[in-house]
Amino acid sequence: MFEKIKQRVQANLVIVMLIPGVIMMLILVIVYQTTARENAKLDEGVEILTALETRDLYTMEEKIDYLKRKAVDPGDYTALFGNALVFGDSIAEGLGLFGFLNPTSLVAMMGKSAENSQGDVQSIVELAPRYVFFELGLNDISHPDSTLDAYILSYEKLIDSIRLQLPNTQIYVCSIFPVTDEALKENPELSQIETYNAALVEMAARKNIHYINTYPLLKNNPQYHEQDGIHVIREFYPLWLDTLVDNSNLKNLL
Repeated sequence: MFEKIKQRVQANLVIVMLIPGVIMMLILVIVYQTTARENAKLDEGVEILTALETRDLYTMEEKIDYLKRKAVDPGDYTALFGNALVFGDSIAEGLGLFGFLNPTSLVAMMGKSAENSQGDVQSIVELAPRYVFFELGLNDISHPDSTLDAYILSYEKLIDSIRLQLPNTQIYVCSIFPVTDEALKENPELSQIETYNAALVEMAARKNIHYINTYPLLKNNPQYHEQDGIHVIREFYPLWLDTLVDNSNLKNLL
């Protein structure tokens, strides 16, 4: 019986001696697996960084902005247009006057036309927007010496200048807004608006840029016109801005 007890004690001692070894082996396996996972993540990170180095910087910045501003309020146009710019005449100028856009998102002035906008290219370049929305045409049509061909030629020159210096900027051209019948009586030359818009559609296709048909916004809602039948009231601007967002990559920020 003593021999049996002795054998049992020896067996237990062997087990006790084996336990630290087993534990050590388990620790080594866990450490190895953890290290392997970390190395795999590191290798994956290196591959991602290598890939990113070949990517367009604008694309990466857009993705970062998308993540940061995914939950932006649809009505917060200053945020939505933080990397965009609206360029235009007195109608566009109202975006700033009524506080819808910050000065860094707007280059607009009364009397602005496609013909006299070339001098504003540098201002656009310095702001370096990723998206530019052009709203031009009423002043070109109103100018007694302007023609449709001259208008399109000036517009194309403006677009080419922007593209040359901001090749990654997306360009959107808005249609010319309509005026009321009363305004047409006093300014019969504005009856050419639809003809000019048709030329804009052709120009956008030829230049491979985006055309946004904003004409129906006022045509179907004349109540948004000012008394002069040409300019617009404050309540119109959210409708216009929503249309720009919905018809551009800005909608990805919502």
